Amino acid sequence: MEQKKLSVGDRSFRSIILGNYLYADKTKYIYNMLKNYNCCFLSRPRRFGKTLLIKTIGELFKGERQLFEGLWIDTESDYGFEKHPVLNFNMSYSETDTKSRLIARIKDDLRDAGKRQGVKISSRSTCDKMMGQLLEGIYEKSGVGAVVLVDEYDAPVIDHILDLKLASDNCKVLHDFYRSMKTNIDYIHFALVTGITRFAMTSMDSGPNNFKDISILANFAGICGFTIGELDSLFQDRFEETLASLKTNKRIAWNAGFKALKNKILEWYDGYNWLGDEHILNPYSILNFFDKKNFPHTGHQQDSHPTYPPWSNKILWNSSSLDWTDILSRKSGKQNYLNLRQCLYFSTAAIWQSTARSQR
Repeated sequence: MEQKKLSVGDRSFRSIILGNYLYADKTKYIYNMLKNYNCCFLSRPRRFGKTLLIKTIGELFKGERQLFEGLWIDTESDYGFEKHPVLNFNMSYSETDTKSRLIARIKDDLRDAGKRQGVKISSRSTCDKMMGQLLEGIYEKSGVGAVVLVDEYDAPVIDHILDLKLASDNCKVLHDFYRSMKTNIDYIHFALVTGITRFAMTSMDSGPNNFKDISILANFAGICGFTIGELDSLFQDRFEETLASLKTNKRIAWNAGFKALKNKILEWYDGYNWLGDEHILNPYSILNFFDKKNFPHTGHQQDSHPTYPPWSNKILWNSSSLDWTDILSRKSGKQNYLNLRQCLYFSTAAIWQSTARSQR
């Protein structure tokens, strides 16, 4: 049998399956999610497979059963592969440096979605009303609810966390957009929103509070990333190749066997845990390791994305200059207050990402 290729770069579910790339079957998790909830929210760190999950669900609702041949949902479940109109939104826009540009970009996406679905919507309306027109129009035309998939939902906020006014303005825009899913829930068959942090979602007050947060539910812990069992089953041939490569590497002079290599991988790349029974490994890091057949040359995990976002150092620097006497006495100046809010925002985001890390 031909060896599965490693999908080191960003690839869609369709390209992974048709291109004979290695794929960890997550369809049992997807089936259970669809069976139990109609609106879900999932938070995972960078490069953890959120986009792949979104694209997998999109293909599922397009009725592309041939792509799922041999996977759990095809062979072990009663899933019917019914077709539903799919709306994809990726919020990692470059046009988020002003509130007006963010609104304009969202409206462009809504207009494009309307054209693809054959639904007319008014560009003069607000984003939430345009979304409502789109969802209602799709339902009237097709007779079934739409599937709404939103990736990187928090990007317009965390990309500008050092500018709290802009971050707050963008958060309000997103609040209205996501609130439209709540007010038009009768026209939605299923919705999934993914992102890096939870703080943007929780700061939107009553906006999208009808979403079930599955981020730390034990039965969905392995919905993204590689479990230890998947590491063993999917990479068995790669372990053998990597062992052979390491033994010929003069810099490392590796003489140990399979078990020692596995323990070294787990030690080097650590793991995450979202209250499940198993530790979850970052897929980007693992795929890169087996592609290079070598550990990084430096003392840090250069194949892993940092736990802390790139703006963290600036915020921590601001926190060091906080005047806590003024803050505690409620006499804090505006800049001191803004620095404090940045620190709180950062702490919420960073703690959420870092506490999922499990020290081995």
